[in-house]
Amino acid sequence: MSIFSKLFSSTSSPKTSPIESNFEYIKNLLKDEAEFYTNTPIFFQDKVKHIEYMMIHPHIGVVLFNCFNYSATELKGVTASKAKTGEKNADIKTQDDKSFIQSRFDDIFYKQIAPVHSVLVCPTLSENEFDNLDESFHELIPKHFALFSDSNNAKSLENLKEENTYDLTQIKQALFSELNIANNGKLMTPNQQKIVQLELTENLCIQGLPGSGKSSVLIAKALFEKQKNPDLNLIIFASRACNVHHLQSLIFSFIELSNWMINPADISVSSFETIQRRHREKEKYEFIICDNVNEADIDGLSSLLSKAGKLLVSSNHTLQNCTHLKLDESFRLAPCVSAACEGLRVENLNKHLSFLQGNIFMNTLLTLANLLNEVAAKEITIVHYDKEESLKLQHEINSYFEPIAYQFDDNEKKEGILIYPLTHIACILNTYVIVVINEESSYDNIELISRANEKSFILSPDKDVYQILNQIKTRIDNHELH
Repeated sequence: MSIFSKLFSSTSSPKTSPIESNFEYIKNLLKDEAEFYTNTPIFFQDKVKHIEYMMIHPHIGVVLFNCFNYSATELKGVTASKAKTGEKNADIKTQDDKSFIQSRFDDIFYKQIAPVHSVLVCPTLSENEFDNLDESFHELIPKHFALFSDSNNAKSLENLKEENTYDLTQIKQALFSELNIANNGKLMTPNQQKIVQLELTENLCIQGLPGSGKSSVLIAKALFEKQKNPDLNLIIFASRACNVHHLQSLIFSFIELSNWMINPADISVSSFETIQRRHREKEKYEFIICDNVNEADIDGLSSLLSKAGKLLVSSNHTLQNCTHLKLDESFRLAPCVSAACEGLRVENLNKHLSFLQGNIFMNTLLTLANLLNEVAAKEITIVHYDKEESLKLQHEINSYFEPIAYQFDDNEKKEGILIYPLTHIACILNTYVIVVINEESSYDNIELISRANEKSFILSPDKDVYQILNQIKTRIDNHELH
């Protein structure tokens, strides 16, 4: 009888595989030398393979582990044959996964940068029992690529080692280079791939302008680490409450677009407001991720780290006690930001950015009158530094035009111009954005002008708002943004 017909038929399903415990044992044997991955998606052209158990080792290369969970009694009188391609319940698998990874190496580096081994874990079969099986098993399963219940697995794995040293970074680049960026389906840039695949040994800060892909990198890294270690205790913090939903939507989009086999519910996203409560309750995390932080935020986040925990954050600024990596690429930079970052030398800067000083009511109404001749009210957003003043402005707008302006938290709001507080500016993106500030307003000058796809209008009753561009130019000259 064929092993395929006996063990892989629809009427006889195999036992639950104990490979998890064996894989953990192997991890403990080689934890100081190798890196281990479970249920990892590998992309090649339009295909994706989910590799269940994999190790990469500097002196072995890539090792794929499969489980053969049958005893000598069950295999008595059985002959072995390869399972058909695509057979999901197969214990003796074809070389598809191995060939798939070798194809990745050829595609990325045009050569085999490391050997790829398939190792069969036999937890209920001794080496002597294997020797007594039908000869067909010996033809199908190379004995030196099998781990038996009574064998010295440390010695068996040691025998796979070579004198050559293989570059783990290069191997990971080939294996994991096709991660998708949420919402737009574009592939990761080389710089983003490097960060996602980077093994964190210290706290890391990702720097970049608004729209450079910082949030996407943070979410991709969180999912990547969760894939490697499903039991990893991680949490993602949003520096503003309004950003929680944004990061959650990135998680859902990223999982959908990149075929990550992760339940979004397993990734916890919380706001900064919960940090003190979590600290009082003595919560600790192995990995904390936070978007858009300042120096003052680091102590609160660090208080929640476990002893060996790591912090990954993004910021427009340089932070102390963090290693920094910069994202130079831009996926959504407003034209006015691009102009400002080129040293104010762009002639059509005024097309994308306007500064008005003086009476806020008059300047806002004049700006709206011009815009509403060209676009719908819903394509305009107003950001204001003061709640009471924004209510007065809303009244003026609705008195001059038909009622079209609403506070963002108004339960009875309709489609039209939404008015947000300045603290929400990082959560806003629209065709046109009118930002009202004053001398006491606190903001990041890059963030201030980057929330409009077409044009930003910066208004102030008393501040020389044009100085904002000069401040940005100073940051550029001091290499803070490059």
